[in-house]
Amino acid sequence: MRISANCSVLGLISGALAAGICAFAACSVPARAVAEELVLRGTLYEAGDFRVGERIPNCGRARTILTADLGDYGASIGAFIILNPQKLDRLSAATRLFVYSHECAHQLYGPGEERADCYAAKRGKAEGWLQPSDIDAVCRIFPHKSRSAEHPDRAARCAAIQACYASATRPTSAPSPVATRDGQTYR
Repeated sequence: MRISANCSVLGLISGALAAGICAFAACSVPARAVAEELVLRGTLYEAGDFRVGERIPNCGRARTILTADLGDYGASIGAFIILNPQKLDRLSAATRLFVYSHECAHQLYGPGEERADCYAAKRGKAEGWLQPSDIDAVCRIFPHKSRSAEHPDRAARCAAIQACYASATRPTSAPSPVATRDGQTYR
């Protein structure tokens, strides 16, 4: 179910987002304000309702918020995957799915960019939406220089993604369906 932020869900989501932000940083009024702004200006998708093309990526019970107010392609805060549609709309479907899967890895495993990149590369290969030719497009979203110790530079991240992709196995059958709606199966 897609929900435009309104008063009936605002309090619950704002509190959860603020709690998630506070878990990663010293909780302050600005952090709570950022969480509330993301909810107010964003669109909430329940788990299983967000689509990338014909695919419905999932990440357990994590819900997705789309907002142009996010300065990056994506983020994982609390129980939410937050994506910037203005940035993502310029990317290929494979790159958008990579960003979603990368943020999903943060939901599952916590911080660690290389681990999140590796998870996304292996998931993409296993589910059939990431091909070797897509990795260059994925790599173009990373800055050339490192932003921090946790965010390696583009060359290091791309080498790690290629190694993870190479070590992943292909499924022996078609990927299992993510969702079925109106008699159609989406992967």
